[in-house]
Amino acid sequence: MTEPKIQTLGITRWSYPGQSRGFRRSADDLDHLRTQLYAPHRLDHRLFLLEHLLIPCLSHQTDPDFLHLIVIGDQLPDPWRSRVLELAESLPQLRVVIEPEGNDMRKMLSEVIPRYKDNQCDVIAQYRLDDDDAVAVEFVAQSREIFAGLQPFFAADGIAALDYTRGFIMSTDDSGLDIRSVSSRFWAPGMMVFQDMETAKSLFEFPHMRVWHDMPTLTWKETPMFIRGSHHDNDSELSNFGRRTKSFKFNPQNLSRYMGRRFGIDLKQMREEWTARQQWFMGETENQTAAQ
Repeated sequence: MTEPKIQTLGITRWSYPGQSRGFRRSADDLDHLRTQLYAPHRLDHRLFLLEHLLIPCLSHQTDPDFLHLIVIGDQLPDPWRSRVLELAESLPQLRVVIEPEGNDMRKMLSEVIPRYKDNQCDVIAQYRLDDDDAVAVEFVAQSREIFAGLQPFFAADGIAALDYTRGFIMSTDDSGLDIRSVSSRFWAPGMMVFQDMETAKSLFEFPHMRVWHDMPTLTWKETPMFIRGSHHDNDSELSNFGRRTKSFKFNPQNLSRYMGRRFGIDLKQMREEWTARQQWFMGETENQTAAQ
């Protein structure tokens, strides 16, 4: 039997001002929402995460055969707009998608994603990451390998999900940057959804906490596969998931080296920059230069 050809497509929404259900704590008024999302200290913080967490993990993928979209609003101001475009040029797999603001997030993405489908492939594998998320360097490669075992379930309806349940929470606050292990099911950064190319929908049509309701799902706990950020500007409160999560034994001899090899990130540099700029990132001082 011929192995199916798989397109891997990732999506990140970068401070896009959409309708309020896209951001639980946002205002309904679009101008008010832009004021919140486009505050200089907030954009500098999100740029810090994009540059030091998301993009490094993608640039170190052992399988380079993927495409990752970064969706921004058409009124994102400079210098942040120019900086995002510049960062995207550093990695051939990145595409910046500029969309009119104020749209329903789910509807907008259901129109964007088909524009980037490769119809020469049989299967599309979609994943979603926020700018404060990361995936392990073999995320793309291992997901392709595991799909072979999912095919009997996929064949029934042309859809199946792979849920990586082990990863880490990266917390940043007044005390610094901390890493802790976490095991949890159906978190967005640890998930890949496979669909038949001809009938594929946007990944955002499937709420990640209810993916099990819509398709066969394989959970994989063998290796830590994701990092999820926890900080003052989170849209979703990780504290609400306390009863749904567990930790796992994790005690590497050198944490910075482990994170570099596993996720492609420079933990030492991230800690130093967070310590130097955390008051600005948290909106507690005005003595910083935007988009450094």
